[in-house]
Amino acid sequence: MLPPVDRLDALHKYLGLLGIVWAAVAEAQTEEISEVLVTATRREERLQDVPISVSAFSQDKIDSQGLRDIDDLTRLSPGITFQRNGNGSSANYNDESSDISIRGIDSQAGTSTTGIYIDDTPIQSRHIGFGAVNAFPALFDLDRVEVLRGPQGTLFGAGAEGGVVRFIAPQPSLSQESGYARSELATTRHGDTSYEAGAAFGAPIIDNILGFRVSASFRHDGGWVDRANYTLSPDQTPVLQGVSTGQGDANWHETLTLRAALKWAVSDTLTVSPSFYYQDLHINDTASFWVALSNPAAQRYFNGNALTNPSRDPFWLAAVKVDWDLGFAQLTANTSFFHRNQHSTSDYTQYLRATYASFGLLPSIFPQPGDQGYATFRDEQQNWYEELRLASPANSRLTWNTGVFFSHQDENIPEDIFDRTLRQQMLDYSGYDLCDPLDCSNGRIFHGPENRVVDEQIALFGELKYQITDTVSATAGIRVSKVNFYGTSFQGGPFLGTPDATTSASGSEKPVTPKAVVSWQPDTDNLLYVSASKGYRVGGVNVGVGTICGGDLQTLGLSAAPGKYASDNLWSYEAGGKNTFLNHRLQINTSLFWIDWRNIQQNVYLPSCGEQFTANLGHVVSRGGDVDVQLKPVSSVLLQLTAAYTDAKFTRDSRAAPDTTPIVSAGDRLPGAPWSFTLAAEKTFSSWADYNPYIRADLQYTTAQTALLAGTDPRNALIDTTLPGLPLTKDLQLRGGFRWHGYDISLFAQNLLDQHPTLFKSRDIADATDQLYFGRGVRPRTYGLTATYRF
Repeated sequence: MLPPVDRLDALHKYLGLLGIVWAAVAEAQTEEISEVLVTATRREERLQDVPISVSAFSQDKIDSQGLRDIDDLTRLSPGITFQRNGNGSSANYNDESSDISIRGIDSQAGTSTTGIYIDDTPIQSRHIGFGAVNAFPALFDLDRVEVLRGPQGTLFGAGAEGGVVRFIAPQPSLSQESGYARSELATTRHGDTSYEAGAAFGAPIIDNILGFRVSASFRHDGGWVDRANYTLSPDQTPVLQGVSTGQGDANWHETLTLRAALKWAVSDTLTVSPSFYYQDLHINDTASFWVALSNPAAQRYFNGNALTNPSRDPFWLAAVKVDWDLGFAQLTANTSFFHRNQHSTSDYTQYLRATYASFGLLPSIFPQPGDQGYATFRDEQQNWYEELRLASPANSRLTWNTGVFFSHQDENIPEDIFDRTLRQQMLDYSGYDLCDPLDCSNGRIFHGPENRVVDEQIALFGELKYQITDTVSATAGIRVSKVNFYGTSFQGGPFLGTPDATTSASGSEKPVTPKAVVSWQPDTDNLLYVSASKGYRVGGVNVGVGTICGGDLQTLGLSAAPGKYASDNLWSYEAGGKNTFLNHRLQINTSLFWIDWRNIQQNVYLPSCGEQFTANLGHVVSRGGDVDVQLKPVSSVLLQLTAAYTDAKFTRDSRAAPDTTPIVSAGDRLPGAPWSFTLAAEKTFSSWADYNPYIRADLQYTTAQTALLAGTDPRNALIDTTLPGLPLTKDLQLRGGFRWHGYDISLFAQNLLDQHPTLFKSRDIADATDQLYFGRGVRPRTYGLTATYRF
């Protein structure tokens, strides 16, 4: 063994040699991590210069990671939890229904906590009744998707309390042609085939004056949940008989998209850019399965519903954007109109019988042969937006961005419920006449043609950034809004126990959402920042609940549901860094946050009758952080690791009335995975005859949520302790293929580990009479082939 002095000398020589080797590698391999441009601050900047926690997905990244919808995208975005909760207490069995949470900020009531944008237009829905569902554009022919974590109230308004997801389309070019095409064919284990074809093309019509871009795509996602026949055992447990004829893999869905855009350079300083986007989503049936009939471990999923749950969601967005260089500032005007006519039919056969069986008016929650109860829903939106922005040039010590925003949003959720055999069954069993004194001769037991909320908003906003020194800058922003909202409901019928009647309510608010940021950027490779910002959600109105909910209301100390609810707000405090090392081969972006959320709009579900209302309840503190690491040790290898931790919990008990059992208790958590991780690795091999082989792996892992939620805590009223929290999830994807001259042909495997977590579990009524549980899982192992071409 060497003496200590010699060992130290040997270590110095080894470290010196290691440095020489690394320097040689860096000099020989000069490829860096690609820079990403984003518009998170409403001006184009490098992602590494933006003092916000942002994830950006280019179309190349979307394709390389095999992302096809919002479910895939959010799975690989740190700090985000996304659920398909169509069978939940706040939904209507529609498989399109979803819930998105950023940094734990999530509520299944009121307006959305997350802003969803197509270019400069928000499209998120307000939660009205059970029929409202969010729409998300397909991930085809996009310039990029930006996920902004934390409140963005100053620049994006009331719909961005927890964060924003922005889908940004490529713009027409005035000088060159471009194109993109993608096709895919895949098969799912114990499921049906999926396929896709789409193309986009853009070119100048008149060089440097007029250009266009058009795209079209169609995707069929094959199902894996079978509709099944069943019998009942003596203890009223369903027993599988087999797949219904022609009903295998019933949960398929299809998506059609069309887009057209023009860009007209009226002069050297003025451009006009009209665009039109159309999308139609067709869902054949729910992906939820009956737990008692299914065996997820064997990838066997069965649904015993009496009827299917189909849905169609056509919408279009027309916009005109004007950019005018005024010299002292850039003027941007965006006028847009969003039209949506989503419609669906929900199987209520089991739900209706579970409701009345819990009152002892029916013998069983399970229907008799021939029973068909269903509800028809629509989500009708007619929204108009206008925004004018002025932005100063970026190359001065003082920069600013200011503007005015107008919107008129009209959303209506009509609903009718039909069941032609329910009345007679209740008469035969219990002697109770459901329709006395109301009429339901046509089988309609609920009529609700109008459940409408109109929001009108005008807002002034501005941000000012001052470069205090060459390395230190300060940003201050504020948004001042005036919001009016009006709600009207016309509803009634035997299900509620009330005649048709109109109710209405209105409100007006003047929220102020400030923001402050201090940044230190000693060079282009390093940025440190601290920020404080406020988020806000507008209030709204409630639809009344029926007389059958009297027992639940009494438990809460209420005689009736409140007519309206107020806004809620939060303050978010964030510290972060964006750092680049090793000659731009290593990039580390980090952030820590602390969020204080008050007067929260919460859904109050009444389990014995299946109705709900919204109330301002609770105080939540959410704490955590996220890190995104990218490394290129050599030019042919790219490694990426993301990790996020979120702990969002109530800090005090919340009650609907004094001296009653709480609805939530201190320590209850909001839904969300505590820890989430993604690991990606891509290796490109030496070129072979101009072909560039590559292989890529993506692993996503989330920890289980074992803490009590408000709906599972025995200390609370109106709970269901039989429902679990979010499970542990693991998802491994592999992709390998060849790239050459714009082509990319690859084979892929998704859910390679064949995992089968139940992401969502529910039942109709939290009562011992209802032992019919629904589950929602993930697509089983899928293999496929993707081909893309771009120029």
